[in-house]
Amino acid sequence: MPEYEGFIASFKEDGRAEVIVRPEASGIVGAPEASKKVCHCASSSSQVSMEALNPVQAAVGDRVAVRVDASLLLRNAGALIGMPFLALGLGWAVSFLVPASEVHGVPVKFLCLFCSLPLGIAAGVLLYRHWSRNNLPSISRIIRTRQEMASSFENAREPVPQFTNTPTNP
Repeated sequence: MPEYEGFIASFKEDGRAEVIVRPEASGIVGAPEASKKVCHCASSSSQVSMEALNPVQAAVGDRVAVRVDASLLLRNAGALIGMPFLALGLGWAVSFLVPASEVHGVPVKFLCLFCSLPLGIAAGVLLYRHWSRNNLPSISRIIRTRQEMASSFENAREPVPQFTNTPTNP
């Protein structure tokens, strides 16, 4: 399961959290040579905002780990890719069962095959929207709270240097 680290920026009305994710290292994971050539968006200054479920009750400003369930990604990809191929296969099978005839000079077998792909794409998009409605990433753990981060900055202060007046000899 992919896991990302980010900061909670705000909360939505329904209790979901908006998480700001910044990459630890710029580039595409596993393909540094490709990122130099094609990916200009994954730099150290880029950031992604995402909604996530908050079962651990993290607060605004906390550094959190956000987990995306890989099976949900596969299911959504199956809906978007599999449904058009399934519809195309069904259109092809129906074209064998339909008798040879024409509608306005266009063979019915061709219409079955031609119309099946757009219908499959539409069905895949509708299925994807239905399935992905509640498939949000989830905050799996709190890495550091905002109070811990603030106290670490407070302890890091160096003492203020004291200036003394020393006589100088001319």
